[in-house]
Amino acid sequence: MDSGLLIAFIPTFAAVLALPGPNAAFAVGQSLKYGIRKSLAVAAGFMLATCAHAILVLSGLGLLVESHAGALEIVKWCGVAYLVYLAIKSFLSESGVVTISSRTMTARKMILSAMLVSLTNPKALLASLMIYPLFISESGVYLLQAVALIVMAMFISFTVYTAYIVAASKVGQHLSRSAWTNKIASALYLSAAGLMASKST
Repeated sequence: MDSGLLIAFIPTFAAVLALPGPNAAFAVGQSLKYGIRKSLAVAAGFMLATCAHAILVLSGLGLLVESHAGALEIVKWCGVAYLVYLAIKSFLSESGVVTISSRTMTARKMILSAMLVSLTNPKALLASLMIYPLFISESGVYLLQAVALIVMAMFISFTVYTAYIVAASKVGQHLSRSAWTNKIASALYLSAAGLMASKST
């Protein structure tokens, strides 16, 4: 792959992911509730969703999805409903910090939750549809370029959301004994739901 295109892809993709949106709000909310170590599973979930979006777009299926906006709209509202559910659950929790045993909130569940949020977020898919084709050179081997972009996108995704998680956890340390912790997390989930609902498909 053209190294110049790959180098240009890094800041472009990182800038898109770093923009506040449903994924970022979800990552911050989970970090406030569960801390850095456990919430790294969220970053891993977003990384896997980034991989899925990239494969979808680079395999050509993205054009098919784009032509069926109705189905994408249904998927989006499923994501909104899930985030509202998390907001209500967090708001109604009595303790200052939600403590969930490893049996009920495993790393696997956190990864799947993050993937669900990201894969139902139309902004993520639409951004992928716009960005990836810009960094494919006609003179290069398509498969090698696609693999290079996917690997780099996954690395960028994990890095960006880990940064959100770490920053939120630092703030969360000051809120750890506050009765408002769950309310703040609830507001973040509602914010994520609102941002997702506002995205057109």
